Amino acid sequence: MSGSRLKLIRQEKKMSQRDFGQLLGIAQTTYANYENDKASVPDDLKRKFAQMGVNLHWLITGEGSMTLDESFGKQNESLIAEKSTTFITPKGKSEIIRAIDGIYSVPILAQKVSAGNGQGWIDAEYTGESIPILERFVRRYPKDKLCAAEVRGDSMTGIMLFDSDIVVFVRDVVEGDGVYVLALREEVLVKRLSFNAFSETVSVISENEKYKEIEVPRGNESLRILGKVVGWVHHHPY
Repeated sequence: MSGSRLKLIRQEKKMSQRDFGQLLGIAQTTYANYENDKASVPDDLKRKFAQMGVNLHWLITGEGSMTLDESFGKQNESLIAEKSTTFITPKGKSEIIRAIDGIYSVPILAQKVSAGNGQGWIDAEYTGESIPILERFVRRYPKDKLCAAEVRGDSMTGIMLFDSDIVVFVRDVVEGDGVYVLALREEVLVKRLSFNAFSETVSVISENEKYKEIEVPRGNESLRILGKVVGWVHHHPY
């Protein structure tokens, strides 16, 4: 198993499990499961280690050297500087935003979107701040429709969307099942929506078993879909 070798990598970088997990774009508990050999390291995480200069043959088998070249040590400082701008999509793709990438700055709304109990929609009021995202994730959408808002609550933690994260969405866009910002009974929420064509209903789903699924008739006036979520940025350590 590779857990002991993950620990060696982390110790080489002189980082705690929490900080190392954040560097990799995953929760501390998730990383701890890998280090304690309670779960297998997924391929996307192996690719991240390879980008850091880790020898994947060594990581998997224990044979050879830990690193491929001297880039491993040099990567540490640059990755730490970038770790607060990891962009995550609803499909679980996670990428660090770097200055050399194509970036678009999305304005942040004064509106808070809730992963729990919400507040009413505050139309077109902005904080004056913006959040950088990878342009290739949003190039097919109108730029004037892109918005960002701070999340409150814990109902979407199952997809790594946490309280105080900044969610990016495209206003007025509905493209089938997915994660959306919506207004339901005058509360603005971020939830997963599933559109049921046969029953003409919409299932409003939380990614946390503490919260029950809600089913709403498609034409119900209490439901307003405000836009589709394209990703989010972790705003705090977790």
